[in-house]
Amino acid sequence: MKVMKRLVFLLVGSLLFFVSSHQVLADDSWVIENFQSNVAIQQSGVVKVVETISVDFRDNPQHGIYRDIPYLYNSNGKQTYTEVKVVHVLQNSEPAQYTITQTNGYENIRIGDPNKTIVGRNVYTIAYTVTGVLQQVNNYDELYWNVTGNDWQVTIQKAEAEVTLPKDGIARITCYEGTAGSQDPCLSNLASAQKATFATANELGPDEGLTIVVDYNKGLIPILTAIPPKPYWERLFLWPDVLPLLIIIVSGIGFITAFWYKFGRDYWFGGVLFGTKDQKGNVKPVGSHETISVEFTSPDSLRPAEIGVLMDERADTLDVAATIIDLAARGFLQIVEIPRTWAFGRVDYLLLQSTPKKLRKDSELLPYEQLLLDKLFYKRSQIKLSSLKTTFYEDLKKVKNALYDEVVTKGLFEQSPEKVRRKYLAIAIILLIGGVGLLVLGFNENILLMGSFGLGFAVSGIAWIFMSRFMPRKTAYGRECYRRAKGYYVFINSAERYRQRYFEKQDMFNEVLPYAIIFGVTKKFAKKMEKMGVEPKQTDWYVGPHPFAIGIFAGNIQDFSSSLSSAMATVPSSSGGFSGGSAGGGFGGGGGGSW
Repeated sequence: MKVMKRLVFLLVGSLLFFVSSHQVLADDSWVIENFQSNVAIQQSGVVKVVETISVDFRDNPQHGIYRDIPYLYNSNGKQTYTEVKVVHVLQNSEPAQYTITQTNGYENIRIGDPNKTIVGRNVYTIAYTVTGVLQQVNNYDELYWNVTGNDWQVTIQKAEAEVTLPKDGIARITCYEGTAGSQDPCLSNLASAQKATFATANELGPDEGLTIVVDYNKGLIPILTAIPPKPYWERLFLWPDVLPLLIIIVSGIGFITAFWYKFGRDYWFGGVLFGTKDQKGNVKPVGSHETISVEFTSPDSLRPAEIGVLMDERADTLDVAATIIDLAARGFLQIVEIPRTWAFGRVDYLLLQSTPKKLRKDSELLPYEQLLLDKLFYKRSQIKLSSLKTTFYEDLKKVKNALYDEVVTKGLFEQSPEKVRRKYLAIAIILLIGGVGLLVLGFNENILLMGSFGLGFAVSGIAWIFMSRFMPRKTAYGRECYRRAKGYYVFINSAERYRQRYFEKQDMFNEVLPYAIIFGVTKKFAKKMEKMGVEPKQTDWYVGPHPFAIGIFAGNIQDFSSSLSSAMATVPSSSGGFSGGSAGGGFGGGGGGSW
């Protein structure tokens, strides 16, 4: 007995919840008093529809109503298109203000003034033509039409429809009312072989509609098919819709090009060699060339990392790795190679601090070099290279920032190249994300102009991303050092031409090696040294398991540099249709509402 009572209680509760939910969805602030539709099948096969919708907004202010008329139907995985053309829209027998948009397979007709509200009774007339709704069914041709649609959320007190043919031929008629799939019949009357009338027997509640079926003699009217609309992406590139897209892309690329022309071009000394940072230069003309002559030392004694930033305007991990090798060659630390312990193991390295910080002469070090040593040997005198993985990446950022500060302090750049890049990159990302957002919104709402703007902004954003790398500006002095650095590269890359220099200075190999790493010619440089027969003294800053040989040593340094760059930059991974005999079937349908 108790179980029965609980079941009854649950059933009643569920019923009340359903009723209350249904009432929440319904809109009882206004009502459709009469929905009348005149459907005239033309001899051409086009169907003309005139809908007269009488509404009562009562005392609830509204701008007007909207009417959704489907043009795309899905049945059994197949899409069928119709062509809907609005002829005119009236409000109280006067031309009405309205807008038409296509959204999710519907023509949305929004009637009313967005700056004005109305109350009480109003009559709306919507005249439109439809192509592609007549179909062949067995021994007859047929109009299967959802008159009102099933998407209204208000009561339709009465719905009527009249169907006319251009000549006699109607064979049979039927109609249904209610929710989609309903078998409840409505009132129908075959007035003649050319005209049939229909009406609802009851009020239509929310999500209920009137559907009519008219079968007529086969071949009486041509069966037309509507040409499917071109896909959104194809229409986006059709003239003249493509014009806004082109204007925005050209404007976006034009703006960033103008910014580069005014703010991104390097200064230079205009052919004056060996200028200093105290001299002012002019903006380097586009397409002008500089004479590159060989340099036997780094310009103005710039360190390897500074040359690295000068060459590509970036503080790379390789620049920091070359700095460690440079510091080792200058006696500030020692590199000890730890051989692999098994066949498939990896070589590790031990970094030893040669001089403790308290005994170090910081005057011999640049700020970023001091910072690098401090971060490597914080509260320790030695560290394995493998232990830098996932622990040094934050310190690496700080060292890179200090390196950027140094090239600005030395007058090579007006501003930090990284800050300049980030500024333009931020604008580029805003353009790209905003453009993609507009593009997606335009696609979802089927608004071509919005899609054109979105795609234009997105393409412009990509152009800004590409150009951001060229926006850092060298000073005239920085440009002169850049020219001379390329001359220093010629000296290192073509060592055999200047062999006398290497024989004159026995330790030049160790001096040049960090710069060869920056220029990416370490092994090539070593091979040329071997070929020339240059025998530099054995280094005491790199300790390996094999006897010193310049080719092997250079290869070891190359491997160490690659391993060091990888270890320092490693970041820890994060944790963590159609259906006969039911209301709402066939063509037509949709619905509407107030706004």
